[in-house]
Amino acid sequence: MKVLIVGAGVAGLAIGWRLAQAGCAVEVYERGLAGRQCTWAAAGMLAATAETGTANDAHAQLARRGLAQWPAFARELEAASGCSIGFRHCGTVLVALDSDRADALLALARKLKEQNEPVDFLTPEAALAREPTLTPELTAALYVANDAQVDNRALGPALSTALRRAGGVLHELCPVRALHIEKNRVCGVTTQKGMQPADCVIVAAGAWASLLEGAGADALPPVRPAKGQMVALTSPNGAAAPGHLVWGPDIYIVPQGGAVMLGGTVEDCGFDTSVTKEACAALVERAVRVVPGLVDWRVNESWAGLRPLTPDENPVLGATSLPGLFVAGGQFRNGILFAPVVAEILCRFILGGTLEPLATAFDPRRFSGH
Repeated sequence: MKVLIVGAGVAGLAIGWRLAQAGCAVEVYERGLAGRQCTWAAAGMLAATAETGTANDAHAQLARRGLAQWPAFARELEAASGCSIGFRHCGTVLVALDSDRADALLALARKLKEQNEPVDFLTPEAALAREPTLTPELTAALYVANDAQVDNRALGPALSTALRRAGGVLHELCPVRALHIEKNRVCGVTTQKGMQPADCVIVAAGAWASLLEGAGADALPPVRPAKGQMVALTSPNGAAAPGHLVWGPDIYIVPQGGAVMLGGTVEDCGFDTSVTKEACAALVERAVRVVPGLVDWRVNESWAGLRPLTPDENPVLGATSLPGLFVAGGQFRNGILFAPVVAEILCRFILGGTLEPLATAFDPRRFSGH
């Protein structure tokens, strides 16, 4: 079976790698450089509990399953690529700065413990013992042991290498101009190299997923960009970074290497990726409220990425109304977290023709009435 994948972000590369491992002839087409869009612009957090709380809907189940698969996925990817991707279980500390938030974290802790989640509600003293960089003004915290992180900027190159070593082909700087359709079936794509035939096409193009020509009305699900600005700080004096992922009011703080990444805004402004001084200053201000020592750290990088967002903020995963056309998109804030399970689900579907029950909630056709 020959499979063409549109988009070389974490989803497209992971799916391509898995299909190539299974013996498919896989070619991945990327308009820019592999792993250099939303994957590169992310923070690499694998924080299923922080993202979903006590929810048990399909989205939350997908997040938890993705997190559970990440340790084995990371080991296999590093072995296949020969590249370190910096995976580690670091845990998350959710910080309360007032009594209302402390009460909310206590209620969350009780519910999560009922679900056998490994969490601890922390007094201010216990929170500072767990994470000494936190502000002494905090009122409480919640520690989530299972959350993890990965070096998202190492992830794209590692997946690209693994894909190639498994026999897949990666075409960078080669945008797909249109889907090629014959007899109401997608049978390839058109690029600057001409028409490329395939048995099926998978669209994993992130925020650009809805823009492919040739599909016709409603065949591709509505996905739009949600801009997120971020800042990276470095210490001028070798001060210690937080040892955990830290979430505070309207801010997350992610230690990675010698830097600390701060994120992230959510803005509805189309495909604009400009960075504003106002957003950067606000992120630093919020971070300093939670980790005061960051006031002396320097901004050494700022950037913006485009998260792929659907109208109901849930992924789109599976077959479209056009035979031969599949979609893996709309992951919004959790594309890296979802990657192992999205690749597993879609590959089983492509190879076996059956979509597992969990994924039916993410049917791409739910927006068009098909």
